[in-house]
Amino acid sequence: MPSLTDGGIRRILKQVEQTRKQETLVDGEGHGTGRFVLTIKPMPTRVTADWMAQQWRNKKRLKKKLGSYPSTSLAEAREVFKRDVATPIQKRRSIKIAGDTRPGTVGDLFDAYANHLKASDKSSWKEAKKGLNKIADLLGRHRPARDIEPDEVSDVIRPIFERGKKSMGRSRPQLHPFGL
Repeated sequence: MPSLTDGGIRRILKQVEQTRKQETLVDGEGHGTGRFVLTIKPMPTRVTADWMAQQWRNKKRLKKKLGSYPSTSLAEAREVFKRDVATPIQKRRSIKIAGDTRPGTVGDLFDAYANHLKASDKSSWKEAKKGLNKIADLLGRHRPARDIEPDEVSDVIRPIFERGKKSMGRSRPQLHPFGL
């Protein structure tokens, strides 16, 4: 049964700010599904609050960060825990290898970017969509976007640079959240 509330979290945040002592708030009971916790830490200039999944394996506590409060709300953090962490724990898998289970293909990513350009009234949205469709075909339109490696993106962008279209290759860093 969930036990955390937004009001309770705000109250503890103020308390930690005054006492300068770390607090860990547990949501629910956690038997068999690990624990969903909010770790609130005083820092020199602020107080941080991080959503964590906790699991005991081989007599060691493992933790995995799920987000930060308030940018990730209580409801969102609970959903991420349930969707991405609770099932692997029930199957006796480590939370360290649990990942985002939402579908999201290369085609989805590129379509969302082209739609964002269109909604932002960017005149280049049609050209971007056309180019991204070609790239999606090269990378695999139906592949999960999280499986694309940086080298694969470099291999697609390199020919653009070699054709002398350096601004095309550089002007769209949002196309690939792969660190390039």
